[in-house]
Amino acid sequence: MHGKQVIPVEEHAAKIASARDAIGNSDFFLVARTDARGTSAKHGRADAISRANIYMEAGADACFVKAPRDDAELKEIGRQTNGYRVCNMLEGGITPLHTPEELKAMGFHLIVHPLTTLYASARAMLDVLMTLKKNGSTRNNLDQMATFEEFNQLVNLESWFGLEARYANVKN
Repeated sequence: MHGKQVIPVEEHAAKIASARDAIGNSDFFLVARTDARGTSAKHGRADAISRANIYMEAGADACFVKAPRDDAELKEIGRQTNGYRVCNMLEGGITPLHTPEELKAMGFHLIVHPLTTLYASARAMLDVLMTLKKNGSTRNNLDQMATFEEFNQLVNLESWFGLEARYANVKN
């Protein structure tokens, strides 16, 4: 995203420490993210790695250095950051796409795919709308869509009927 800015490292470390104090020993996984790599010439790979390590010292459970440009940077981040490392796999993004096994070999522990399903859904919607525009019907493309029954199972429709029945007679 354009126009990103990073706050001073000390300020962000204080926020991480505050979050750690607030969650204590609860079942909560605190990931410290830095966008320093992708913001400007004054911030770069070395600054991002330094920030990630400071955030780990402040109490984060894992660090996420955003926007490595190539495999060499991925490997450097994997070697030089402390603790658990998160990597973002974003189709069309700056970071090259890899399998979990490849990223594990580079030193990463947790892989996120934040927009994969959204991108696939958008493509499927565009495709079916083009089919409708071109053919006026989807009757020859039913194999590309969920059936009525499959969709009802996917959204667990029966459980919604149960909730509706449970609350239908509640008096105000």
